[in-house]
This record gives sequence, structure tokens and C-alpha cells, in this order.
Amino acid sequence: MARSADPSLVVFAWGNLSRADDGAGPELAERLRTLRLDELLIIEDMQLQIEHTADIVPDVPILFIDASVAITEGFALQRLKPRPDASVTTHALCPTALLQLYETTARRPSPPAYQLHIAGQSFELGEEPGEVNASATEAAWAYLEDLLARPPGSWGRVLECDSVERLEQARAVSATAV
Repeated sequence: MARSADPSLVVFAWGNLSRADDGAGPELAERLRTLRLDELLIIEDMQLQIEHTADIVPDVPILFIDASVAITEGFALQRLKPRPDASVTTHALCPTALLQLYETTARRPSPPAYQLHIAGQSFELGEEPGEVNASATEAAWAYLEDLLARPPGSWGRVLECDSVERLEQARAVSATAV
């Protein structure tokens, strides 16, 4: 991996292209690489691991990208906070546990972090991505293209605003559903 000397955004994309919808993260990582943006540091793997704490750049916003069963369609942007995870192993970590591990080992606060959830329904080995996931991946790609068309120094602020706006929209929908 060639590391950007001064990235404006660190992207962690993970998943498995052989497992249907689970390939959304790697698919978007590949598309991001084609943009050839020096301000973008892209880390792609099958899963987040403790070693990925070394890829976190102090004070540079982080965007985690993964397929998710937490949403049923489209994509969602969530602001993350470091949080211990009782299931931490030497293998897979969740993004919040990786941030907590970074704070513990680096002895400094983690950078602002966000997760781009891509709707996923099927994660079976050997299957192709489903229609819901394919549509969600395209919608997420359109969002990323719009984000990255802006000046690199604004990417973190845009992610912060978008994550707050989407949270407020979700709360408004929940309130009207009661």
C-alpha cells in the first residue's frame, strides 16, 4: 500500500467479494482507487484487525465502509465513538473497538470517525450481490463522488454535517411513526 504523505481522509473498506453483498466495501475501495486522489488513504481488507491501528493517521478523519444488515435499503452514515468491545480477539474488530484500541495504544484521542453502512441481505459464499445491495452500493458511490468532488480540507466537515443530518432525519421518521 502506498501511503499518502498528507491524507485528508483515511478510508477503511472491508468485506469479501466471494460472499454476495459482503463485497460492497471492497467494490467501493476499488472505485475510490481509480480516482487517484493523493489526499485519500485507502485500506482494504477482509476484516478489521488490531494491526489496522497503525493505519490511523492522527487528526485525519476516518470513513469505515462495509455492507450492513442494520439497514434494509440504501446507505446510512453514522458518527462513531470509540467503545470497548468485549469480543475483541486477535482477528476481527468492529470500528468502534478499533478506535478504542487506537486511543489505548497511541495514548491520544482517535480522529473523527464515520461508518458508511451499505444495505446487505445475503452473505453466502459464491453468490452474486443482490439487487438491494447493488442499488445501495450505487447510491453510496454517488454520495462518495459528491463528497470527494469538494476540496479535500472540507471532507471531514461534510461527513460530520451529513452524519448529524441523517441522524436527525432518522429521529424525525421515528417520532412520526409512533
